Formats: sequence, C-alpha cells, structure tokens
Amino acid sequence: ASDNATTMIRSAFQILCYLSISWCCSTINAFVTPDHQRHQPIIAKTTILYAAPAKKVHILPTESDVTAAVHQIVENAAKEAIATKGSFSLAIPGGSVLKVLSTLDPSSDWAKKTTLAFVNHKCVDITDVSSAIEAQARAKFLSRWGLTNIISLDGSTDGEKEAANYETKMRAIPESTLPRDSDGFPIFDLALVGVGNDGHIGSLYPNRGEIDVVDGPWTVAAFMKDPPSISLTLPVMQRAKCTVISAAGQSIKSPNGKADAMRLAIADESVTPKDFPASSLRGSAVFILDAPNGSEVDVDLSTVEKAVADA
Repeated sequence: ASDNATTMIRSAFQILCYLSISWCCSTINAFVTPDHQRHQPIIAKTTILYAAPAKKVHILPTESDVTAAVHQIVENAAKEAIATKGSFSLAIPGGSVLKVLSTLDPSSDWAKKTTLAFVNHKCVDITDVSSAIEAQARAKFLSRWGLTNIISLDGSTDGEKEAANYETKMRAIPESTLPRDSDGFPIFDLALVGVGNDGHIGSLYPNRGEIDVVDGPWTVAAFMKDPPSISLTLPVMQRAKCTVISAAGQSIKSPNGKADAMRLAIADESVTPKDFPASSLRGSAVFILDAPNGSEVDVDLSTVEKAVADA
C-alpha cells in the first residue's frame, strides 16, 4: 500500500512540474517576440500596417528625370486601363504633384475617358484657386487636357458631411470603371500620393486617428487644420493598381528637399504608420526621387526607363 502511495505521489509531482514548466514557457512567449516575428507585417483584413524597407525605390539624377518618369507612368497606366476596361481611374493630391502634371501633354485622348478623384482636398469652395486643389488642377492642366469627369466636393466647410458625400459619389461609380477588391475597397488604376516632411500622406497626419481607419470607409474627415479636409483612407491608397510617390526639387532652405522624410518613409524600421504614415506605403508604392531627395537612402542611381518599368 505504501508503494502505491509513493507511486501516486511521484506521478502527481511529475504532472505538477510539467504544468509549471508549460505555464512558464507560455508566459515567456507572451512577453518575448522572436526576431523573425517582430519584422512581420501586422495585417488588418488585407491592409498592411507595418512593412520592411521598400523595394521599389528609384533615385534619378535630376528633377526633370522624375517628372519624365511620372509623365510616362500616367500615360502607360491610362492606355493600359482603357485597353482593358474602356476607362481610366486616377487619384491625385495637391502640392508638388500638380506642378509635375502641369507639364504633361497627353499623347492621346485618354483624359476624356478618365475619372478623377482627389487623394485629399480641403473643405472649401472648389472654385477657390487659392486653396482648392480642384480649382488649381483645372487651371494648371485639367481644362487643357479636356478632363471633365471629376469627382468634386460639395464645397462646404463641414468635414464629416463632405467626407460622407464624397464616398457616396465614389461608390456610385460602376465597378466596370472603379473595381472593388474582396474587402469592398476601390481599386484606382493609378494613385499619385505626396508625402509631407512630417510623413503625412493625403490628409492622414502622424499620431492622429485618421490613419487608423482601415475597417471599411473609403474616405475620412481630417481635422488637423482649419478648415478641415477629406482624405482617402489608407486601404484605398494601398489598393491602387499602381501607387507612385515622387519627390524632386530643392531650395536654399532645403538643399536636399525632403531627403530625411524619404529615408523615414522608405527605410527606417523604427517608425510606424502611426508616427510616420508614409511608411505604410512601403509595400505598395513605387518611390521615385531625384538625387538630392534620395541622398539619405542607400540605393544606387536608376534610370527613367527602370522606374517606369517598375510601376
């Protein structure tokens, strides 16, 4: 009887040891993330919120080379989309991208078959050339191109209402023109996205809630400034068939342009989309920079042809 009791006690002790070791291991695993897991993308639906350094990066010798590359990418994307589905969907921001597009002369009538949306836009009178991206784009190139199918804001200063109405207008576009993916997000043929020195893309600014909207909405109201703006959400920017970020030009004040911002957007693994939103496009965008703007990125000089081919 004493032998049986000893055996039972020994077995109980072994089981207790096993359970203790298992609990310790699971507790350690909960607090320590292996290196190979730490560098994996965090995914909500199919929206990548973290990515390793970008692979599609092209540094071209001059600002004019960057402009030439963007022009050719727009032309190619338009012709391919029209050949495939009879129309072209394009999303553009304001700022330096308007300057790049202002010197583009379409080689065919693709602009007449184009639907244009804005990556972001202030909630202002859309005819106000001093602040409305649409008015500026019309003056610089849209009227000359003959592009009239523009998804416009209503022109009020009500950010929430403008964002909701803008999304309604986009959703009204047939899927034959603006396809949707399996998550229900639109797929633009081409999205040109600008990056601010603080890393904002569209009107998705650092350390604000707008960058976190990844669960369904196509647009969001952004109240970083007054008046507010509307912006395409991150999933929409990521899902474009081709997303291009370009940076070129310099000034006396900024001899290397946005070199530091481009380094953070492209390669710095310490930043997150929350503190530097542009980093969230590493896995989906083609980055095209001139030499000054690419001076802090460890990438060899490329060519216009290679940049276009990568888009």
